[in-house]
Amino acid sequence: MRENREAHTSKRKKRPTAKKYAKQSMTREEHRKHLKRLYLKTLLITLAVCLALLCAAYGVFLYMVGGLDRTEVDEDNLSVNESVNEKVINIALYGVDSRNHDYNGRSDVVMVASVNTKTGQVKLVSIARDTYVAIPGYNNTRINHAFSYGGPELAIRTLNENFGLDVTDYVAVNFDSLAEVIDAMGGVEVDVTEAERRQINAYLLSGEPLYETGYITLNGPQAVSYSRIRKIDNDDMRTSRQREVLASLFEKAKEINPLEYPSYVRKFAPMVQTSLSNDELLKLASVGLKGSSLTLDQAAFPNEYIHAEGQTIGGAWYYVYDLAQAKDMLHEYLYQDIPFAQYASSGDEEKD
Repeated sequence: MRENREAHTSKRKKRPTAKKYAKQSMTREEHRKHLKRLYLKTLLITLAVCLALLCAAYGVFLYMVGGLDRTEVDEDNLSVNESVNEKVINIALYGVDSRNHDYNGRSDVVMVASVNTKTGQVKLVSIARDTYVAIPGYNNTRINHAFSYGGPELAIRTLNENFGLDVTDYVAVNFDSLAEVIDAMGGVEVDVTEAERRQINAYLLSGEPLYETGYITLNGPQAVSYSRIRKIDNDDMRTSRQREVLASLFEKAKEINPLEYPSYVRKFAPMVQTSLSNDELLKLASVGLKGSSLTLDQAAFPNEYIHAEGQTIGGAWYYVYDLAQAKDMLHEYLYQDIPFAQYASSGDEEKD
């Protein structure tokens, strides 16, 4: 029994192999160097994997935006004002009155989209197409003429000079493409009156007429026709309808599964003309990833807080209002997050 125990003990007390002996005899300094080499090797492998993933992701991004109609604008010709807040990016939006996917018409939709990259807040400000402004190199006339006179470059310059903005980029969609975008998103939900329904059908360019009223879903052609209505009321209501359509699209976009973003971007890219670079698009995309935390506010010029009147000048009708006051209101709203109503009330208090 004792012999068996001794034999068993002798089996457990084997001499260390040469490899184990080397490890045991490794000095503290050698051990530190060994760990350092192991750490560097692991770090390099990790970086290589991350780089490969980033390259793949960027490749997907390039594929997604590859169909965009890119048009460069010369920033030196845009009369860009000094930026008040670098976290706020202002982009000009134009809905062009043209067909067959061209961009040679007048901009029946003129908006400023303001994106706060820190908070995820998005603001849409409509400017009535009949607003009386000075177009550089031309006489005072409607703001929507600037796009047809000199394309996006002159249109942006006109915005910057009249409203003191720092816009350097734009996005344009013609009405033909807008209908396709809306259809791809499954339509838009808006509240339609009977008078609006009749106007939609009167100017519907294609597709089925509308038979219902109330809070309903409009398809692409119906929504475009809805956005262009103005004969039953005025241009204020026209811009309100345009913002309502975009707000509905905004809410739908927030519900899209992020995994589906590439397919949507790839689908919409050929329908959009823009001057935004890939780096700028990536920056905006990072804001879009905020998802449900994104918020949308809307405003318009003219509005009830600024004196405006319709005037006939040289046989044409225009919206005339104090552009200096509009500039102040817009700056307070975009950069200080002060609503028009609050701006107006503070002005009244100063008068008292």
